[in-house]
Amino acid sequence: MSVIPNLVLEQSSLADQVYDNLKLLILSGTLKGGERIPEEQVAQQFGVSRTPIREALKRLAEYGLVSLRPRLNATVTSITKQEAADIGRVRLALEVLAVESIMQDKIGSLVDTLQRLAAECQYCFAVNERAKAFEKDSEFHIALVSCAGNKILTETYERLDARIQLLRITQHLTSEELLPYAAQHIELIRSLREENKDKTRKLLELHIMHDIPS
Repeated sequence: MSVIPNLVLEQSSLADQVYDNLKLLILSGTLKGGERIPEEQVAQQFGVSRTPIREALKRLAEYGLVSLRPRLNATVTSITKQEAADIGRVRLALEVLAVESIMQDKIGSLVDTLQRLAAECQYCFAVNERAKAFEKDSEFHIALVSCAGNKILTETYERLDARIQLLRITQHLTSEELLPYAAQHIELIRSLREENKDKTRKLLELHIMHDIPS
């Protein structure tokens, strides 16, 4: 298991803080797919009992970042090439469905949020804060999907988000290589404002399916 940095946790919500820190370690690539997360070792390194560790791991499993098996250590979820292709296709289908059923009045009210998230995502990649950049990228696409005004579609996409984030990590692209894809967010916003759905669909395919095996 990778060495976990020593972190001082406040007593207010240990499980929440363990969850946040383990999630960051997974999404930054410090804890890698298939790697075991021994409860006892994690508890020692965080300086807490095993109870908040178990609560945090359960939440991470529900989010899709961790796999739990009875009487075995938790492991970070790994993504196979086939799963990567499946995730890409499902993600593209959901976002295209959102674009095709989008409510233009929603775009007007959310455009400022989309632009802010796009700018923050680009900045994080520029300063090599990959985990934060991936988080902002997720927030951007969830906001985009929510513009369709379809609650079930948004909830379905949110459940897929953990695997999307894991897929980003397993692609092993550098922040410099990812910057051009982050810049495509601005093109997506522009095509949405122009109500050019055909162009938006093509941009989404280029944006989502890069480096995903066919």
